[in-house]
Amino acid sequence: MHFKGRGQKKSGRDVIKNNRILIIGTDNGSGYEEILLPNPAPADTEGRDQKKSLDLATVYEVSMAKDETEALELVKTSVSTLEPFAILFLETGSLPGTGMAEFQRQIHSIDPFVKLVISGHPDKFPAGAISDDKVFFLKKPFYPGEIIRISRSLIHERDLEKKTELLETRLQEANNKMADMNRDLREKVEKQAAMIVQAEKMASVGLLAAGVAHEINNPISYINSNLFAVKKYFGKINGLYKEYLEAECLLETLEDEKASQIIQKIKSFKSENKIQMIMDDLEIIAEESIDGINRVKNIVSNLKTFSRIDEAEYKPININHAMETTLDIIWNEIKYKAEVERDFQDLPEIKCFPQKISQVFMNLLINAAQAIEDKGKIHITTRMVTRGKRKEDRFVQIRISDTGAGIPKENLGKIFDPFFTTKPVGQGTGLGLSIVYEIVKVHGGRIDVVSRPGKGTRFTLHLPAASGPNP
Repeated sequence: MHFKGRGQKKSGRDVIKNNRILIIGTDNGSGYEEILLPNPAPADTEGRDQKKSLDLATVYEVSMAKDETEALELVKTSVSTLEPFAILFLETGSLPGTGMAEFQRQIHSIDPFVKLVISGHPDKFPAGAISDDKVFFLKKPFYPGEIIRISRSLIHERDLEKKTELLETRLQEANNKMADMNRDLREKVEKQAAMIVQAEKMASVGLLAAGVAHEINNPISYINSNLFAVKKYFGKINGLYKEYLEAECLLETLEDEKASQIIQKIKSFKSENKIQMIMDDLEIIAEESIDGINRVKNIVSNLKTFSRIDEAEYKPININHAMETTLDIIWNEIKYKAEVERDFQDLPEIKCFPQKISQVFMNLLINAAQAIEDKGKIHITTRMVTRGKRKEDRFVQIRISDTGAGIPKENLGKIFDPFFTTKPVGQGTGLGLSIVYEIVKVHGGRIDVVSRPGKGTRFTLHLPAASGPNP
């Protein structure tokens, strides 16, 4: 049975405040409902008393339960519908089934916040006090005002408990959110720290490479000069050798014993030391040596270009030339694993940090070579693409494809994360692609990846053709 206080208004504040009361097993002798839900006073009653009765009627929402079973069901329903009772009124002797202590345990296992008020004569109270701060005893006889006061007090206390619980919940949520933010911040700091360490390593490598290139350049220069001199001198020696062969033929025609001995000695020396083969090979060796030293000079030049760590200037470069320079530097890492196919379009120069862009190419090309288990191909294309009419809509597109093992679908979303790697321990730091991503991002560009396990991987870079770096 359910009653609502007459004239009750459900304002936003009233909805939050819990004023629900359950009266259990009374024979109406106690008159709880008459006290909590008083009828308006007759017309001849003084206005003051009538106003008081109406005020009381706006406070409580009362339900009735004939026994403990119905009470338990009502409490369960109230909790499940998020409309719990604030107070349960119960008279001693109203529970023919379970004892008072067991009933209290069952009620508070359903709703730990509900207040239980047990009323009766002191000699009828349960033997052995029920130790619980949510159970209260009301001695008979009592006045209606006592019911009103205890109801107001307990409703207020329960509201405070609920607010405390809500605050604790919000505090816990705030703590969890703060913990998540701290974890994210820590991960970002670790990421930045790792990138700084990598940048310092690259700077150290750059300094070392620049120094080595400078030191190598001098001996290469005089070796190259000496080889050209050797080639020039060999030409003269070879001319003399041809003249000598003619003299040798002339000596053979002479019928002179001494001349015959000399000719025989020369022929034996030439045969034993393979002079003719040496003369044939010397010119080839000189040509190959000069070609090799030129390649070394080119590598040193490219190494000096690549290792200019002081090039913090944002300046124009030719992307195709930068790609070729990087290929020369890392050719030893690629040549045994892959055939490189180039499809370069003539491109205008774009502004960038040259050393950083070279590092992007180096990381992607080495990754492509390492992804190829036996022998495969690396295909590089460069294009100018336009996505609008503005200068900001023009991009240089660089695609690097390989025929390697590919990347599993579950790993595609993580390849740019710092420290993520599928390589064995000690063979990769997991920073290469994250550095690539950050460099491309700083340049205002974009990098995408498409991969099929067993078929290969393709990285596509878009670098703005006319823009500055992002801070």
